[in-house]
Amino acid sequence: MMTYYFIALLAAFAWSISSLISADITREIGSIVFNRIRLFLVSLMLIAYTTYIGTWETLNINYIALILFSGFVGIFLGDTLLFMALQKLGPRRNNILFSLAAPFTVLLNIFFLNEIMNLYNLLGCFFVFFGVVIAIIYGNTSNNQHRWEIIQGSLFAGIVMGVLAAFCQAIGLIIMKPILDSGVDPIASAAIRTTISCILLSFTFFLKSPNFISKNKINLFILFKILISGFLGMALGMSLLLIALQNADAGIVATLSSTSPIIVLFLIWIITSKMPTLGAWLGTLVAIFGTGLIFIY
Repeated sequence: MMTYYFIALLAAFAWSISSLISADITREIGSIVFNRIRLFLVSLMLIAYTTYIGTWETLNINYIALILFSGFVGIFLGDTLLFMALQKLGPRRNNILFSLAAPFTVLLNIFFLNEIMNLYNLLGCFFVFFGVVIAIIYGNTSNNQHRWEIIQGSLFAGIVMGVLAAFCQAIGLIIMKPILDSGVDPIASAAIRTTISCILLSFTFFLKSPNFISKNKINLFILFKILISGFLGMALGMSLLLIALQNADAGIVATLSSTSPIIVLFLIWIITSKMPTLGAWLGTLVAIFGTGLIFIY
């Protein structure tokens, strides 16, 4: 059992590395352009892997419309907003904001799947929200001006985008939950969700707005970094999470896999040689504790 808990932590580590790689690229070429290329590459990976393992037949035609809608909300809107927030806020703030997906999922469960929120879930939602507020407000100092800590543009706009990204991801998960429970293969459904999102986002290629055009020339090295980011964030990270979920307690696995914000803190500390502030640590730990209350109880 401990092996699968370790695998869940590896998933969180993969997402953390992906976040740090993505932070630089989104600021180098723009979040929309980055996500457009990333979704294309990830879609190819997931389609190839699903074909290799032969799980296309698990897709029920009756669920296709819902899977497509889940991809539209959770990936097309959710990932786009996520990387727009990442470009503005940097990886630390973005990851801690994304932890709001846990309480959003609980609240949506109540309204749409008729699940009851117990006291621990309620406290967990409060701690996640409180932890996010602490990490955002008290998570920076004037002497730490590393590029990952610098805010580009409006802090408020970045926070709104990060919150909306978490909310969209929660909606996507809620839509997919009964579909996955029916026996649809998660990888096959992920291939459908990323492909429709890639198709929709590809239309931005024809728009002439500066937001949809690369800020710098895209070379092979940038493409390689986008490929690595997509592989770590979706292909590897998601596969590790599914392996852990299939073989261990779902609540503990979900909690361990949600520790990416604190892993990001350690990675930033190691890479920049600058220890994050007490507020950043405290806010992240409070949010992780809240996530644990939500999933375990």
